[in-house]
Amino acid sequence: MSRGKIIGGIVVLVVIAAVVGGVFYSSTANAPAITTAKATTSALAVTVTASGKIEAAKRADVFAPTVGKLATVAVKDGDTVKAGQTLAVMDTAPLRLQVRQASAGLKGAKAQLDAIGRGVPSAIDKAAAQAGVDAAQAAYDMAHAALLAYPSVDATSARLEIAAKQAYAALQGAKSGKSKLSLAEKTSLAKAAAQASIDSASAALALAQSTLDDATLVAPIDGAVIFNATGAPGTDGMTPRAATGTAVSPSAALFTVIDLGTLNFNAQVDEADVDKLKAAMKAGIALDAFPSMTFKGTVTSIRKAALQTTTGGIAFPVLISVDGAGKNILVGMSGSADIEVNSVSGALVVPIEAVLSDNGKKFAFVVSNNKVSKVEVTTGALTDTSAEVLTGLKAGDVVATSQLTALTDGMTVRAQ
Repeated sequence: MSRGKIIGGIVVLVVIAAVVGGVFYSSTANAPAITTAKATTSALAVTVTASGKIEAAKRADVFAPTVGKLATVAVKDGDTVKAGQTLAVMDTAPLRLQVRQASAGLKGAKAQLDAIGRGVPSAIDKAAAQAGVDAAQAAYDMAHAALLAYPSVDATSARLEIAAKQAYAALQGAKSGKSKLSLAEKTSLAKAAAQASIDSASAALALAQSTLDDATLVAPIDGAVIFNATGAPGTDGMTPRAATGTAVSPSAALFTVIDLGTLNFNAQVDEADVDKLKAAMKAGIALDAFPSMTFKGTVTSIRKAALQTTTGGIAFPVLISVDGAGKNILVGMSGSADIEVNSVSGALVVPIEAVLSDNGKKFAFVVSNNKVSKVEVTTGALTDTSAEVLTGLKAGDVVATSQLTALTDGMTVRAQ
C-alpha cells in the first residue's frame, strides 16, 4: 500500500472520530444538568422539630393578703432574692385597727357569757353586754364599708363579703345575747348565743391577726423577682407596677419569683407529631440569642391540653428541661427544639430529595457514565433531610438529587 493511501485512511478515521465525538459532545451538552449525592452509611436520627420559648421550671407568685396600699418596696425588678427575704411591706395602720376592734369584740363576747353564767344580769352585766354589742357594731360597720369601697375586684369583694357577713352575724349574736340577759328563764339559750358570739369574734380576731402578720410580703423561694403589672398601661404607655403607695388587692400577684437555675423550653409540637413523643427523649435546643450553639435537653412532660398557634394550627406544649450551663439563658428567649424520636445506626442514607414516589412505589435515579438508571427502592426511617434506603441501592452509589420528574430511564445527563 502506498504512503498516500495510508495517510488518506488516517485522515478518514480522524474525521470519523471527530464526527462521533462532536455528536457525543452535542448530546451531552444538550443533556439536563443535575445535582448528585452518594449513598452513605451513617447513623440516622429521626427528629420532631418545634418552636417555642424558655420558661422557668420553678416559680412562685406573691399576693397581698388583703386590700390596701404598699408602704415600702424593698427590691427592684429583676433582683436576685433568697427565700424569706422581704419584697414589700403594706401599710399596717388599717390592719392594726382591725386587730384592736376584733380583740374588743372578743372581750365583750366573753364578758357577756360570764354575766349569763352568774345569773340574772346586774347593771354591770348589762353594761358589759352593751360593750359587746358596740364592739360588734363597729366591726360590722368597718367590714361593710370595706366591701363598699372595693366593689369591682371579684376575689377581694368575695372575701370582704364573707367578712361582712361574719361581722353581721357577730353583731346579731351580741344583740341577741343582750336581750336574753333580761330573761333569766332563758339562760341556756343566752349562753348558746353568747358562745356563738365568742366563736365568731375569735375567728374575726384570728383573721385580722393573720392578715397583719402577712402584711410583710416575702420571697417564697430563691430566684429572681419579677414585678407584675398592677393595672392597665397609662396614656404614656407605661404599665404600673409595685411601688410605694400602690393600691393592691389579693386578686392578682404583685411579684413572681422564678428560679433561673431550672429552666424549661416550652415547645409547641404540632398535633400530627405529638403522638411520637415520650418523656425522657433527648432534644437539641437552638436559641435565637445563641445562634452558634445547641443546648442539650430532655423531655419532661407532654401537656394534655392543646392550644391554637398564631397560624391557626393545633399544637401541644411539650416541656424540655434545658442544660444551659455557662450561658445567661433568660426567661422568654425563643428558638426551636429537635426532639429525637428514633435513631438508626448503620443506615444506608441518601438525601430525602433523591427519592421519587410514582404510582405508590419509590424510585431513585442512579447516575453512571453520564446516564441515569431508574431503580426501585424501599425506604425506612425518614427525616426532613434524609431517607434510609433498605433495598435497591448500595453504599457508594451516586444518585440524582434534582429534576427527578424530568428524568427517564437511560437518559443522558450532565452531573454537576
